[in-house]
Amino acid sequence: MFEKPRDIMLYQERTEEQEFGRAKKAYRICSKCRAVYFTKSWHHIDAIDVAKIKKRSTLWVTRCPACQMIADHQYEGALTIKDIPKKFADELLHLIKAFSKRAYEKNCQHRLIAVTKESQDAWTVTTTENQLASKLAKKIKDVFDRVELKVAYSKQPDDVERILVRFKPYLSLTPNKKH
Repeated sequence: MFEKPRDIMLYQERTEEQEFGRAKKAYRICSKCRAVYFTKSWHHIDAIDVAKIKKRSTLWVTRCPACQMIADHQYEGALTIKDIPKKFADELLHLIKAFSKRAYEKNCQHRLIAVTKESQDAWTVTTTENQLASKLAKKIKDVFDRVELKVAYSKQPDDVERILVRFKPYLSLTPNKKH
């Protein structure tokens, strides 16, 4: 198809500066979730002494990228879960919430936005990070063995990752009665 390797055009990966803008020099605090920005990233408020910062420098009130995404109804990860067996629905919801909570505790920008129940056996899960959606899908596959995954990436420059998680039907162990 291509005669020489130089004929192949690949999209350049976006740098952090292109995606989020230049790093801010001042300290910032999110007005909604109370996350604090310092040393070029967002941290939980308990990672820093806010009183000391207020004494020595300005603390700007703003919104963190995760809260801004939620306010703008944007997401980077979307999981569509289909054919959910009724007996696993509660366990699946608990798994999604617990996994997302652990991710948030590690990084305050990794959040579960919503779990929307489209029907009895189909849900849509949105996250602020595409890696969180991917890891969550893999965790669901590890926990529930009869699951298949399909991953679709959006075109550049978007970072949206769409993952379809489909539960395979379980075989009935009861024999068919013949008359």
